[in-house]
Amino acid sequence: MTNKKTLSNLFIILLISIIVAVATFSATLWYSQQNASTSSISTWFTTVFQSEPEATAQPAFHPLDKVVVSVKGERQTHYVMIELAVQTHYPERIKQIDSYMPLVRNALLKMFSKKKYEELQNQQSIDQLQQEVKQTLTAAFANTTIARDIDDVLFTKYVIQ
Repeated sequence: MTNKKTLSNLFIILLISIIVAVATFSATLWYSQQNASTSSISTWFTTVFQSEPEATAQPAFHPLDKVVVSVKGERQTHYVMIELAVQTHYPERIKQIDSYMPLVRNALLKMFSKKKYEELQNQQSIDQLQQEVKQTLTAAFANTTIARDIDDVLFTKYVIQ
């Protein structure tokens, strides 16, 4: 008789444990959905169960803010204004790139501080300069996930004054 009673008690404890575990998981899931913007649990669920966005067939272009930097000339200081666009096949993954504009400005300022006006005025150096800007931005984004999603950096406006 005691074996039956012990087995019955063990079964009841196991059943209660399963009910508590399911209720806890359900409540956690419900709470994370209610507080999706601030919940780290929701972020974890999204990260674990959300699939990677697929590459688009056509490239997408994301314009960046205009950047104005000064460069030294032989007799005076000049200004360069550049408008850039980032080319990507993963537009969903670079939506947050605008929040990195201070990083972009800093990287370009450092790069252009080493340039001379006469060097930048040469029309043949545009392709070379574009490649250098791409390398500079890729290096600046090296510690982020954005770097892997940038296919190219394009000049949409380039003015030297």
